[in-house]
Amino acid sequence: MEEKMIFSDLVAVQNQLAFHCGRFAAGCTTPQLRDMVWNVLNEEFLIQGELNDEMKKRAWINPVPASQESLMRLRRQLEQQ
Repeated sequence: MEEKMIFSDLVAVQNQLAFHCGRFAAGCTTPQLRDMVWNVLNEEFLIQGELNDEMKKRAWINPVPASQESLMRLRRQLEQQ
């Protein structure tokens, strides 16, 4: 399997894992368990960052900076929640 495909698959798996960890953490009934899950989620985000950094270094992805308009729209959405 080509390395680029492997990295893409890893990022997809990490995204799914982070999503499910977040949902699991939200449903935890004890602070200790919730903190443990948040720590796992933080580690998953660090791994995602490392994978994305490597993919950028290899020029497999080229993220475009968000526009000021997009940032303002996101901010309004978050403030309304």
